[in-house]
Amino acid sequence: MENSVDIIRAKILDLISLNHKKSSALRRLHEVTKLQTVDISSSSLNSLLDHIKEKQDIMNSIDEIDKTFYDKFVELKLILGIKSIEEIDITEFPEVSELKSSVQEIMLQLGDIDKLDKQNLNEVNVEIIKLKNDMKQVQTQSRVIKNYGGASKVSAYGKDYQGFYIDSKK
Repeated sequence: MENSVDIIRAKILDLISLNHKKSSALRRLHEVTKLQTVDISSSSLNSLLDHIKEKQDIMNSIDEIDKTFYDKFVELKLILGIKSIEEIDITEFPEVSELKSSVQEIMLQLGDIDKLDKQNLNEVNVEIIKLKNDMKQVQTQSRVIKNYGGASKVSAYGKDYQGFYIDSKK
């Protein structure tokens, strides 16, 4: 039968393993976010939409990892009778330093992804403003053409009907 120290170590190692999985998923998320940057700069809407879906799938898997991590962490806290990871004795459980390190790495990755996402969002907003301005310009041009006779006129008698006057002599 395992003693409580071995159980605690196993739970800490499980948490570290989950963090490695999450870190790997975050690396993939970062790569897809970089690809979105390329899509935005090249106005490749279909590719951008594909990458958005891929990002959502990755984020869903990260959510599952987070749920599992949370459940296991709550178990660990209950076993140890602590409220924070900081309260775990590193001399008794040196694995905790690796757990803390993996958490810090994840926080850095999340910061990088967030920064890139914000840049992408700004670029998309710039593109949307350009598109709105282009649409306004097209609408203005079509009104000008319509108002100044540039469009073909359709008479009540049909398209391209030309009236003519016949003068008869008496």
